Amino acid sequence: MKEIHDIKSRVNSIPELLEDVKTIKCELEELKDACNENNKQLDEFDARIATMEENVSEINYIKDKLTITRVDFDRIHHEILLKEQWSRLNNIEIKGVPIKTGENLFQIHEALCKAIGFDIPKSQIDYIARVPSHNLKDKLIIVRYINRYTKEDFIATARAKKELYAKDIGFTGSRNRIFVNDHLTPHFKSLLTKVKALAKEKNYSYVWVKFGKIHVRKNDTSHTFIVQKESDLNKIA
Repeated sequence: MKEIHDIKSRVNSIPELLEDVKTIKCELEELKDACNENNKQLDEFDARIATMEENVSEINYIKDKLTITRVDFDRIHHEILLKEQWSRLNNIEIKGVPIKTGENLFQIHEALCKAIGFDIPKSQIDYIARVPSHNLKDKLIIVRYINRYTKEDFIATARAKKELYAKDIGFTGSRNRIFVNDHLTPHFKSLLTKVKALAKEKNYSYVWVKFGKIHVRKNDTSHTFIVQKESDLNKIA
């Protein structure tokens, strides 16, 4: 009888067990759905990551191309600056000569030649004119010679004069000091100013311009180097 009772009890518990199984099955289905949803989200994340990796790769490619383009631009820009300066290779710039109504620039040039003791025939002058400067009362005189070596010799002779004044070329009463230099482009004028300031700071003794190029030397025994662009300032150490 006891065994029958046990069997009956077990049989009576079957519906409850079935209900538990049903509940577990539902929970498993929910878990399965959740896993599927998670897998779906993971797939979406994987797709997004793949897209991001492609975008990063494309961005890096564009960045590399921009870097190359920038290098090419800087190189071409530097070449243009050099060519612009090269076009002025035969030019000198005369600063400090007072403006006079009806002036004859050829006569002023001739007077300047006499003052420094360097004769240049008029036939050696290709072009001479006043050009505007920051100070409208003191327009520069630009002279272009036929021969660049004539120009270099003229500048060297004028600089050897040390001090040259407007009164030395016929402007009686004027206290203007006259300067004769290479005709530098705005870029190289600005660069020359920076070179001189840095050279002074670093105790360099010599900065000069020859053939339109900025030369630097620390002392009488050191080597000479040329500064053509901003990065060359690092040479002045």
